Amino acid sequence: MAQWCLGVDLGTSFSAGVIAAEGRFDILEVEGERRIPSAVMLDEHGTLVAGRIAQRGIAISPERVERNPKRYVGRGRMLLGGVPVDVTDAMAALLELFVTEGRRRFDGAAPECVALTHPVAWGADRKAVLLAAARKVVRGVRIVLIDEPVASARYFASAGRAAGGSHLAVYDLGGGTFDAAVLSVDGGDFSVLGEPGGSDEIGGEGFDEQVFAFLGAQIERLDPEWWQQVTTSPERRYVSYAADLLKMAREAKESLSKFDTSSHYVVGINEDVHISRTDLEDLIGGEIVRTVDILDETIRGSGIREEELGAVFMTGGASRMPLVQKVVRERLGDRVRTYDDPKIVVAYGAAQLAWKLKVEHRDPARSTGPATGAAAGTAQAVTGPHAGPRTGPTGGHRVPAGTAGGHQVFTGPAAGAGSPTGPANAGGPAGAPTGGHAVVPAGTGAPTDGPTVKGIEKVLDGVLEARAEAGRVFVHQAFDSGHLLRRLDGIEGRHDRELGFGRLVEWAASREGVVAVEQVGPAQVLVRTLSSDLAIRATHPLQMWGDPTVIAHGRTAWVFFQPRQTVAVDTTVGLPWGETGHLAMIELDLGGGFFFQAPPTRDLGPYARWFVNEDNRLRRLLDQEGPSGTEPSPSVGAPGCTVVLGQFSSNKPIFQNRHQDFRPWQVLCLVDPGGAVRPTVREPGRSWLHQVVLHNGRWFTSSSAGLEADTADGQTKLVMPRPPAGALRWFPAGNQIYAVGADQVSPARGWSVRIFDQRSHTLEFLMGKQSATLAGHLTSRHRWERPRLVVDGDSMWMTMQDAGRSRLLHVTPGGAREVHRTPGMFEPVARVPTGLLCLHRPADAAGTTRDRPATLVHLPL
Repeated sequence: MAQWCLGVDLGTSFSAGVIAAEGRFDILEVEGERRIPSAVMLDEHGTLVAGRIAQRGIAISPERVERNPKRYVGRGRMLLGGVPVDVTDAMAALLELFVTEGRRRFDGAAPECVALTHPVAWGADRKAVLLAAARKVVRGVRIVLIDEPVASARYFASAGRAAGGSHLAVYDLGGGTFDAAVLSVDGGDFSVLGEPGGSDEIGGEGFDEQVFAFLGAQIERLDPEWWQQVTTSPERRYVSYAADLLKMAREAKESLSKFDTSSHYVVGINEDVHISRTDLEDLIGGEIVRTVDILDETIRGSGIREEELGAVFMTGGASRMPLVQKVVRERLGDRVRTYDDPKIVVAYGAAQLAWKLKVEHRDPARSTGPATGAAAGTAQAVTGPHAGPRTGPTGGHRVPAGTAGGHQVFTGPAAGAGSPTGPANAGGPAGAPTGGHAVVPAGTGAPTDGPTVKGIEKVLDGVLEARAEAGRVFVHQAFDSGHLLRRLDGIEGRHDRELGFGRLVEWAASREGVVAVEQVGPAQVLVRTLSSDLAIRATHPLQMWGDPTVIAHGRTAWVFFQPRQTVAVDTTVGLPWGETGHLAMIELDLGGGFFFQAPPTRDLGPYARWFVNEDNRLRRLLDQEGPSGTEPSPSVGAPGCTVVLGQFSSNKPIFQNRHQDFRPWQVLCLVDPGGAVRPTVREPGRSWLHQVVLHNGRWFTSSSAGLEADTADGQTKLVMPRPPAGALRWFPAGNQIYAVGADQVSPARGWSVRIFDQRSHTLEFLMGKQSATLAGHLTSRHRWERPRLVVDGDSMWMTMQDAGRSRLLHVTPGGAREVHRTPGMFEPVARVPTGLLCLHRPADAAGTTRDRPATLVHLPL
């Protein structure tokens, strides 16, 4: 049977593929086209279709079509016909068109290797979505992820346009993103020099929207009422008109590459609208100049002088625009090169890499050995049933690849065996791992790199979490067959009770029992209440998006969740960088009988969170100047819990999706057992709340101003101002309450811990270090990045990181002292009578995130 490989560029607007067989490379025509639209549509039967068929659906059912699904990668789900659709499924539907056409050409044979391109700025979470999509389409096939500039460079080198030993730059302006990179050519391999540059906000689709607004201003002058309907009405006919106008805007932009003026007839108003090339250049000229500035910055950061560049290659569909060509050539002169179809160039380079890996796998002697990686020094291959990027949503085990730079290689079964999902994509396939962990094969005891530091004793391998409650220790483990919740009998690793789950999303324990949330399907979970012996008392189905927060206090438990899809927002829609949604809760009785009715859902209201914009893609660190919603937290010395809702009002036309007159506020909710919720509105003008602690009847808050505490007369006192770039949080412990601070949030730098003096209402410094950081983040939304600390009576055990090592501290009212130091990750999880239970991974550098299972160890005290 014929052997073949496939390279695919799944673009924002259009996608292309190239097949490789016996060293020959051919453009793969799908639906008779070299490039197909990247659109996807959910048809009336609930089936996802992609390509030309989906694009034609815009005219019939525009609400069922998404023209640019790639924009949703790393940003959650899309709504098609009112149905939430996972972006992984959308990307898989698009990729399947290329795989199916390739199979048809090779008598049904599956490809030997599939190479997929991605923007150079994509992080592990976005690449994991691409990998998951591929695993849904092909099974047991090697999958390669390659940076788009590296794929382009590979093509140009193979065509003899980039000589070995030379340096080249790539200017890649596509439909949704701009990427820039400088590469060193070493035969057929490449290494990226310096830090690649780029922008997620500049691309051909953005230019289309600006042309749409320009033409829309003319339409509004001609017929204001009709334009108002087109941009605000949810009626199908007006949504269809809007889709037609956006298509017209794209055609106008493209025609201006050949003509000085473009005129178009608008059926709805029986009038013509016009745009000239000068108008277009005025609209987008600033952004084009910005792309060349980014390229200049990338070249300077690479350590290569401009005159040392052999060529600057332009790729991406939008790079063909005359203005782009003009601005780039004015800046970089005769070094600028444009060859062939820029979309095909990227797919061609990907196919070359796929074939190279196939040949090396068949004949290892032909391999050139390990090469320099595109960004991190070496390429990485990931193998096993749940292979994935180490820092991505499923973790994975890393081994040297010995392959060409600028790519990651993945092998193993298809997506059904645990497809990775991003942080905002908790509603993934049943059986998929959650919370940033790799699933550990059952019976293997993996990971096997147990403790190596003298004085600690190994208890159990493959542990995600461990908690102690009322003298019992519960552990959460994961295997390829599912997750387990176990109750340990002593610290020898024996267990006397266990309960299996398909995928355990979140859980909490009290002396009365356990509440656990199990993922069973996209946005579908089962909330189970368990006895302290892990016997199931009740099961309640729920629909939710994202990760829930579970709190157990005595015989009462609360599950806080988002009952509808969250929406990623930023300044392009007139809002701060963040996400919007709703928050709801259910209350459970852990001490009740085995048969009782389902608890009612209480909708608490809109729930928005605003984040630090770290790199135009991550939404994890709360903006300390913003009115965010907070994580629900239990009250200490009181039976209930608290949560702050971030809310706002604005004016937003439906089609343009741009908010105006943005006005935020916060609502503090006190939740009492029995379902009572007492909301208090906190209007603008006061500092924004980021944490609310009800500790033994007194209020302690962390706000944009700093740490605040209530005095005896009920007044609020600022006891410590917040560092301008840092964060402060309260941590109650018994009758004491501690304050932990970070001097700088992003990047993390400096830490301190203080204790609150109940009499003087001041904070007493206990310990800190400006050159070290906390293990974990004070402001992260992700549960796996929370500070590594555990409360023990009136004291705390916490981990800080310094010079790549973990340092365990014991904090008491009398001071703080270091009690243990070890290489790698070391996290306290539970105090037991004989010592401290900790999670340890010696091979992992101490950092903010523990993204893989670890070894549970016992530290004698």
